[in-house]
Amino acid sequence: MDLVFRGRVERGEGMARNLGCPTANIAVEQGAIIPGLGIYVGEAELEGKCYDSLVCINDGRTGYNLKMEVHLFGLEQDLVGKFLKVTLFEKIRDLIPFPGEEEMAKIVKQDLVKAKAWFQERRTSPRP
Repeated sequence: MDLVFRGRVERGEGMARNLGCPTANIAVEQGAIIPGLGIYVGEAELEGKCYDSLVCINDGRTGYNLKMEVHLFGLEQDLVGKFLKVTLFEKIRDLIPFPGEEEMAKIVKQDLVKAKAWFQERRTSPRP
């Protein structure tokens, strides 16, 4: 898949942080081609350094504000105003209706485990 997006990080609502997965929020440019709404494993480049990432592409609470929420593994700092280059590798699941904060926190935790396992598998598998 390997689709690349670039954008400036905007202030979010803090919902992902409350779910145990702080994210950098990037508005998806109008006309950008995305593979579909969902949860992806990817890589985020910030100031020349790359981070394994869990990425959520969603259409916001209203269904009109297409955005990308990027959790950079190993980095917890305010990124508002900084530029990110985000590469999507593979979709790991579709979006689901919000089941409530407690249940969503469990689902996000499972996504984080799945994403970390995805990266670990690729690092330990022999290359063809």
